[in-house]
This record gives sequence, structure tokens and C-alpha cells, in this order.
Amino acid sequence: MKLERLIIFILLSLITVLPAVSNAWDVPPLDMPERGTMNAYDKDGEYRWTADWTTESITENGKKKLRLTLTGSGLISPFTEKRTWKSVSLWNADESFYPLSSETVIKDMSGKTVMIDKKTVDTSLGTVLFRRKDLTGDTSQTEIFDLTDNTIIMEGMVLALRDLPFRKGSSAKAKFITNEPAEYNIEFKQMGIETVSTPGGDIRCYKVEFIPKLGLLSVFKAFFPKTYMWFTVDEPHRWVKYEGLENGRDSPEVVMKVVDFKDASDN
Repeated sequence: MKLERLIIFILLSLITVLPAVSNAWDVPPLDMPERGTMNAYDKDGEYRWTADWTTESITENGKKKLRLTLTGSGLISPFTEKRTWKSVSLWNADESFYPLSSETVIKDMSGKTVMIDKKTVDTSLGTVLFRRKDLTGDTSQTEIFDLTDNTIIMEGMVLALRDLPFRKGSSAKAKFITNEPAEYNIEFKQMGIETVSTPGGDIRCYKVEFIPKLGLLSVFKAFFPKTYMWFTVDEPHRWVKYEGLENGRDSPEVVMKVVDFKDASDN
């Protein structure tokens, strides 16, 4: 009997300490390669920045991965002057979909690097390592977050959310790591179908609300502006529009909208 109890104790200990591997998200519908352009405006409609993105499928060590590259220019928080930036994120796309890494390099308009943000996912340790290097003040910041089976990061989030159950009233939950840096438990709830006007025409979209789960701090939810995203009704459910905070709690409210997007069927 003592031996059986010892075995059970060891098994429970292993279950407790084994790191979680992010495999809660299925590989979303994709049409590789994809590319497009989006603009961002403040809540009063004033232009802030423009960014182009490309998404491509790659294979490394026999594993299928997805690489999202974003290049932008304009006024973006937390900066008070215009900047350019390039962000590259890598996601596992072999059977399940989860983040692997991201790097964002921000430069001033003369081309001098002013900030570098990196996120590194370590499935063996069960962690997400955030590192920031601010070259203007010669300071650095490091944060470590626990990796769960539904962790997503800001870079590439719009791809992961294509896997949402797009039925009215349906929802999904995730742990969302932002660039503040901070982590939030979020519920994504499908609110219905709306038509979004873009320079390329009107697009029927699913409207999805981001609902922060703040636990005992839910009384402060009123201080978080409503956050929504819109995805095309037609597959591959491409992202079309965003309304909410630009880069975390202390950033301004913005509207981001697709100018145009192209996929593998476009020349």
C-alpha cells in the first residue's frame, strides 16, 4: 500500500511540474502566401500610421511553421514622434497552432534603432520570455510568463483567431500576452455579422468582442474601453478591422482597418 501511495505521489508531482505545451488552437484556415496593407487612426479619425504585412509558410526541421512580417511607419505608442518598425513573428503550424517567437525592431526616422522587443516561447520550460531593450535610455526589461495551453501573443494573434468558433454567441478563451508587457485572461465572443466598408469594397464580417476576465478586479473593467475585431465571413476569415487600445492600457484608442489584402490567388 505504501508503494502504491508513493507511485501515485510521484505521478501527481510529474503532472504538476511538466510544462504546458500550447496546443489548444488548431491551425487556422490560410491561403499562403498572404499580404496586405492597413491604416490606423485615433478615435477622432486622425491618421496615425500605415503597415504592410506578409504571411508565409516555411518548414524547419521537418516542422511546418508560419512567419508573419509587419513593416510600419508613423506615430505609434509609446512614442511621441514618428517611427518605423519591423516585426517578425513565428508560429508553429504543424498539427496545432501556437507562438514560437517574435522580434520587433523600432527605429527613428533617421534609421537609428531606438527599441527592440523580443518574445521567446520555451515549451520545455513552459515559459514565455519577454525582453525589451530601450536604446534611447540604455535600459532593459525582462519578464517571464507561464506558458499555458491557450497562450497567444500580440504578434500574429489575428491568425490564431481565425480558428474561433464563428457562431453567434459562441466564445473561446485565451491567455493574451501584450507588449506592455502584461498578461490577461481574455474571452473572445462572437457578436454577430456586420458589413465593414473598406477601400476595396464592403465586406461581410464576424464581429468579435475581447472581454477581459479580471477576477476580483472586475470592478475596474469599466476603465477598459470596449475592444472589437472583425473577420471575414468567408474563409480564410481574414482580419479586416480592429477597435481598441493600440498597445496596452496606457496607449490611445485606435481604429485599424485593412486597406487591401491579397492571397495566393492574386498576382
